[in-house]
Amino acid sequence: MKRDHLTYLPEKGNIRPVFVQHLAEIYHHIYYFFCHILGIFIELPDHTEGYKRPIVCVSGFLGRGLTWTAMRKHLISLGHPVYVVPLGFQTGNIRKKSKILENFLIEKDIKDCYLICHSMGGLIAAGLTYKGRDRVRKIFVVGSPMNGTYMAYLAPIFPCTWQMMPGSKLVKEVVETYSKFHNVQAVFTKGEGIVRPWESATLGHFDDVEIPEYGHLNLYLGPLGIECLGSLVTSEEKKDPLPIKQKPAAKEEAKKETVNSAPSKKVSTKKVVTKKASPAKKKTAKPAPKKAKPKKKR
Repeated sequence: MKRDHLTYLPEKGNIRPVFVQHLAEIYHHIYYFFCHILGIFIELPDHTEGYKRPIVCVSGFLGRGLTWTAMRKHLISLGHPVYVVPLGFQTGNIRKKSKILENFLIEKDIKDCYLICHSMGGLIAAGLTYKGRDRVRKIFVVGSPMNGTYMAYLAPIFPCTWQMMPGSKLVKEVVETYSKFHNVQAVFTKGEGIVRPWESATLGHFDDVEIPEYGHLNLYLGPLGIECLGSLVTSEEKKDPLPIKQKPAAKEEAKKETVNSAPSKKVSTKKVVTKKASPAKKKTAKPAPKKAKPKKKR
């Protein structure tokens, strides 16, 4: 299988030094842990407004919706409605999580959407049935162990880690499923700390995208990862943009232009002469005719 792939480079500036990348990954692990605790009580609301196709974010192992805060903000600024699926503690059976994701898409009536799936989230998306797949336009798997990861052997107490072990039944199903799809794109890094070997996070497609930074969490929490995913979604959207909806700002400008260009109605200055109604003539009552007196007989 060919391993040719693309490499994403920052549009502005340079790639961060390796030392900074490692420090950022450590920080993101601490941030990830606190989000996991706070996420029990706090969930990100659905952002339903936008003039582009909706995006659904799917978390990975031990992931919570709060970790998508920075990514969500960036995608909203691009004009997309953004949803984050509440999947709980993310330690249970992956097949059940796939059902939760599918029900979420159906209940929210989300159609023609993009899925951005981090880590185990890519395996969850692979378990969608035809009811869920019909609602998805494209899937972006970010650091997902499609072929399993040896790091799963370090935590064999969870059902999902058993399923993410190389050669497991679920992993074989994921590989078979994604081999049939043409609407799946992998984003990975060779400096993986969780998906081992890093080749497990690739699909072997020519459009697989490498982010040249270290770290499993940097892929979607770091600035380069956020920029890369926003750019991939934007390029995909340009292929077939939505013709119906219009950007809110553009609507306001269009309204102003129509108001300014509308011809103003001229008010005629001619005086309208109105004839005064002549006062009604008073009718004089005619006196009643006098009755003739009867003549006396002589």
